[in-house]
Amino acid sequence: MNFLAHCALAADAAKVWGRDDDFKNGLLAGAILADFKKGTISAELPASLRLGIQLHRRIDAVSNGEPAIRESLAAFPAPYRRFAPIFVDILADHYLSQTWHEFYSTDIEHFAARCCLAGEEFAAFRPAGTESFFHYLAETHLLAQYHQWSTVERGFKSVLRRLGKEQWLDAVCELAVKQQGAGLAYFRLYFPSIRAQLANWTDLANSREIAFESRTV
Repeated sequence: MNFLAHCALAADAAKVWGRDDDFKNGLLAGAILADFKKGTISAELPASLRLGIQLHRRIDAVSNGEPAIRESLAAFPAPYRRFAPIFVDILADHYLSQTWHEFYSTDIEHFAARCCLAGEEFAAFRPAGTESFFHYLAETHLLAQYHQWSTVERGFKSVLRRLGKEQWLDAVCELAVKQQGAGLAYFRLYFPSIRAQLANWTDLANSREIAFESRTV
């Protein structure tokens, strides 16, 4: 899952777990911030934000076991297979953008704007060095742009630059284009599967500390 899919699942969790809109903002912000916060989650963070980060990590762990995701990974041969989870994450946002109204009645533009506002609400808790990303997220309205293949390619390029594998860009894009049909079919299997599991994650939903904050916000 990438940013759009993680935010969508965070919004789903807020609804399934009966959280109010203020608490939902923490889940949305955590869905994005989790990619920049590694290791132990600080107890000084607001409980809703901590839960958003925990939820993001749970989704990542569960998604690794989804058969349809494993099939998606298999479409990338060696030596690309090692980094295939990152490529599949980016493609998940592309597929979600294409099928958004199969899952949600809210307009994707409105949802993307809500996620950006949630991120701004918790700006004080961003790790150092992430300001440029959040500016880019808001300036380009990124979460609403994944239906465009150019956004996917930019995502690949950014990842490959960080990995020192920029020479792979053309090959990775070609592989991703070739598997779009199958990838979309797999997405329609694994995304609903993960959504359905949210209601079962009672250890997250029923945390006493988190429940207390939800009552007092």
